[in-house]
Amino acid sequence: MVVSICKLIENILNHNDVKSIEWIFVFACIWCIGGGFGEKDGKDYRALFSNWWKSEKGKVIKFPGKGTVFDYYIDIENTKLEDWNKMATGEVVASIDTTKSIQSYTVPTADTISAQYIMRQLVQINHSPMLVGLAGFGKTQIIKGLLNELCAMPNSEYIQ
Repeated sequence: MVVSICKLIENILNHNDVKSIEWIFVFACIWCIGGGFGEKDGKDYRALFSNWWKSEKGKVIKFPGKGTVFDYYIDIENTKLEDWNKMATGEVVASIDTTKSIQSYTVPTADTISAQYIMRQLVQINHSPMLVGLAGFGKTQIIKGLLNELCAMPNSEYIQ
């Protein structure tokens, strides 16, 4: 977890002019420590982690009462929290070619956007991300979506 936190911080700092390292550190800790939590035996460990983080660690960066800490990303330019759904712009949805099968797309939701963002940050510095979850949660589709995006980049170094 510590290595992943450091790698995520490293890549974000490499690609952004950061005004406050605290924001990036909190973001990396939340995702690299609690990002793999899920629900088991009727307990939502992700929600428990979020509640714990807000009550114990929420003094530096105050998260909104609505939702969990996983529902927000750090807008680095403005040093504020934003909902992941803000990244699901109309142009992404409008660019979907409906003649292709649904398996060809990753629907931009807060969960898919956040997972792909974290994975993209780690892949860019050759640190392997790992998705965890029960069957049917969309891990394969999220990975396919990210790989399609990376392979479509001009001068992509990724194998198609």
